[in-house]
Amino acid sequence: MEILKKKKNKQRGFTLAELLITIALIAGMLAIGSPAILRQLSHLRLTRATRDISVELQAARLKAIAQNIPYRVSFTLNSYPTSDTYRLQLFSGGSWQSDATRAPRGLPDTVDITSPGSNFQTEFKPNGTGTAVDICVQNKKNSTDRMKINVSSFTGRVSIQTGC
Repeated sequence: MEILKKKKNKQRGFTLAELLITIALIAGMLAIGSPAILRQLSHLRLTRATRDISVELQAARLKAIAQNIPYRVSFTLNSYPTSDTYRLQLFSGGSWQSDATRAPRGLPDTVDITSPGSNFQTEFKPNGTGTAVDICVQNKKNSTDRMKINVSSFTGRVSIQTGC
């Protein structure tokens, strides 16, 4: 009987003080780490938007070569709260028309195209050459966080670099 009483008196688990200390430590680590995490998320949005624009430019070049007609990507730069947009267009019947296979796309609210300036187009010819342009894409939350998309006129090559 005494053995059973000893087992009943031993309690298992954590005390309230131990739980409160653990919660306080986790909260402290989150408070220290959250600004860095938020900055990184903002940079990831910039990187994703830059890659999306680059993919659209490369698609225009490849379609121009494959279909033997000029293609272009047309950029519309808007002011806040409307985000910047871009769309793939083809030259058909003597005028530029939107490509029905690709929907117009917009940039995230935290990303902005800062150059080459107002609305612009980048054209690709059937031989693969393109309109030379440097497109600067900027993180609105951190003005020093920028990426540049370069289109070479001779080769039509699209490349991404950090900074502008």
